Amino acid sequence: MNIRVLTKYALLIAVCAIGGQIHLWGSISFDSSPAFVGALVLGPMAGAILGALGHLAAAAYSGFPLGPAVHGVVALIMACTAGMVGVTFRKMTSSFSYVVSGIVGYIINVWIGLAITALMMGSTEVIGSMWALLSLGYVWNYVLAALVVSQLNRVFGGTTHE
Repeated sequence: MNIRVLTKYALLIAVCAIGGQIHLWGSISFDSSPAFVGALVLGPMAGAILGALGHLAAAAYSGFPLGPAVHGVVALIMACTAGMVGVTFRKMTSSFSYVVSGIVGYIINVWIGLAITALMMGSTEVIGSMWALLSLGYVWNYVLAALVVSQLNRVFGGTTHE
C-alpha cells in the first residue's frame, strides 16, 4: 500500500468520524457516506474498514446508546454492508452499478442488520421503531456517496479504483 492510498484511508476515516457527529437519530448519522465512498473508490476492503470504524466513532460519540456489544455487531454489519457495496460495484460495468450496489447495501444494512439487532436485543419492536429511520439514514448516506463518487469519476475520468 503506497502513501497515496494510506492518505485516502486517513482522510476518509477522519470524515467518517466527523460524519458520525452529525446525527439523524441516536447513533444513526452520516458516518457511512465516507465508507461508501471508500468502497466505491478504493474497493470492498476499504469500505469494510471504514464502515466499521465510522460506526464505532458515531456510536462512541453518542455514548453507545444500544450498549457496546450491540454496537460492535452493528459495526460488523456496517463492514459487511460497505464491503458488499464495493464488491457489487466492482463486479458491474453498467450505468446501473450505483443502483444495484445501493440496493444490495440496503438489504444488508436495513433488513439483515435489523433482524440481527432484533435477535440480539430479544425484541421485534426494534424493527418497527428503527426501520424508517435506518432506511432514511441509509438512503441519505448512500446517495451522498454515489453523488460524490460520480463527480470524482467525471472530474478524474473513469473509475478511481486503486
